[in-house]
Amino acid sequence: MATQQLFAGVDRAVFAAAFAERLHRSGLAVPFTSIERCAASLEAVGPMALDDAYWTLRLSFVTRRDDIAVFDEVFAAVFDVHHDVAVRHPDATAAMRSQLERSDHDDDRLVGVQRRPDDQAATVASLPWATLPSAGADDPDDVDDEFDDHDDIAVPELRPAPDAADMERPFDLLDDAELERVAELLRQSVVSWPMRRSRRRKAAPSGRIAMRRTMREAMRRGGDVVGWECERPVRRPRPIVALLDVSGSMEAFARINLHVLRPLVEAREAEVFAFASELHRVTPALRRRSSDEAIDHLNEVVGDRFSGTRIASSLGALLAHPVWSHSVRGAVVLVCSDGWDTDEPEALDRAMRRLALRAHRIVWANPRAAAEGFEPIASGMAAAHPHCDVFLPGNTGRSMVEVVAAMATDR
Repeated sequence: MATQQLFAGVDRAVFAAAFAERLHRSGLAVPFTSIERCAASLEAVGPMALDDAYWTLRLSFVTRRDDIAVFDEVFAAVFDVHHDVAVRHPDATAAMRSQLERSDHDDDRLVGVQRRPDDQAATVASLPWATLPSAGADDPDDVDDEFDDHDDIAVPELRPAPDAADMERPFDLLDDAELERVAELLRQSVVSWPMRRSRRRKAAPSGRIAMRRTMREAMRRGGDVVGWECERPVRRPRPIVALLDVSGSMEAFARINLHVLRPLVEAREAEVFAFASELHRVTPALRRRSSDEAIDHLNEVVGDRFSGTRIASSLGALLAHPVWSHSVRGAVVLVCSDGWDTDEPEALDRAMRRLALRAHRIVWANPRAAAEGFEPIASGMAAAHPHCDVFLPGNTGRSMVEVVAAMATDR
């Protein structure tokens, strides 16, 4: 049992509330803040072994040494632990040790945690991952009648939320409504962004001495320098440039990636370019109110969609454009492509080298990288891969959250 991974696929908040209810009915005072702390701890740690679960729950609910005995008995009844767990927990009381030494067929420990005689609901019910024999179901003579009314107390069946399931499914299996939900979740994930130092400065309590402001303040005091005026450079978000492959090999993911890039355009004012055999700026189309309007407008702008792929020529056109090339300088560049290119690999290598010199960070999202055993050995992907700072799959909402996180890092 010590190596079993607990809480996998379980709602941590529901479990924390149910476990706190058992402790409360056993005579342990449980404040609401302990329940919040327990749920947050379980969510942060994730699936864990039995030993880790013991200390996580104990540190969340137990604040006095006198309460350890009650907690240990409730924990033993809930998780159906054996004697070896008591050895690893030296603080377990003698009562718990004697209780753990009973036979595995002794189901009386389900009701052995009553502490208050006036509490009529002191039964510890089984939880979904540790289903114990119901006390009083097979042998009603072993249980007092006062517990019969509480044998049906149990945590309801836990199922993952619909949004969580959508985030794990590949994009090509989602319909338009599910794509909208995933896009909304991605919009909420854009909470931080790498910053850059601008040439402008602002007043600050510490930092570089601002000579002009210091002398100006000194002239107001008759020429006496009373204190130093300091300033620091202003930090601004880095620009974002997204390059979206809409060629024939990316037909199954082109519409989906447009849904994903819309939050970047709305929240961070990203510049988005679509390319197949030519390069097109599609940022104005993604600023439309609805995604359907944006897709319809894109169909008019991008006339070579779902055709051949010329990544090197498209990157060269971006870097040579008198206006678009300035958006790349110092920017975080996101490339959504499978790397299949009809241009020469040497041309793509030169274009990626030029792009890496101008950009702050290059993140490449390849939806085919999620396949088992994938390696960037295709000619185009092999030429571009050495110049990428981050290379990730981009086939699910969860993987796109990782892509956004990789773009947001400042390293």
